[in-house]
Amino acid sequence: MLKSWMRDIALAVQAKSGVSAALLPWAVVVALGSLSAFAFLCVAAYQWLTLQLNGIAAGLIIAGAFVLIALIAAMICALIRRRVRERAILARAARAHGPSWILDPQVLATGVQIGRAMGWQRLVPVLLLGFMAAQWARAPRDRVKQHF
Repeated sequence: MLKSWMRDIALAVQAKSGVSAALLPWAVVVALGSLSAFAFLCVAAYQWLTLQLNGIAAGLIIAGAFVLIALIAAMICALIRRRVRERAILARAARAHGPSWILDPQVLATGVQIGRAMGWQRLVPVLLLGFMAAQWARAPRDRVKQHF
């Protein structure tokens, strides 16, 4: 059950942010490519200002190559992020329509053990009281959702 909760939390984070393990290396490539392009553009500008001939073309071509690499990596990051968000949203929707945690065999077995230990005659009023309290706590949330 704890694994299920952890998976739900991970899916919620992925659905909202689109962050995944595959995104990090490409973000690093974007950062390195951008930094390298900046360095080469600075060197090229310096060379151009000092020499105003030769050397400039090579620096600009290398800087352009790094800018191209950074743009490609940024597009791949955007595609991965969108795909991760879509998968997480679909997985959360599938879990929402899936079986409830109440039907989990471990939860049912624990409930039966508690019922045997306390006695069913004492447990039923406690469960009804808990159900009523849950409905009472849920009512303000439902009213807020109706207004929006």
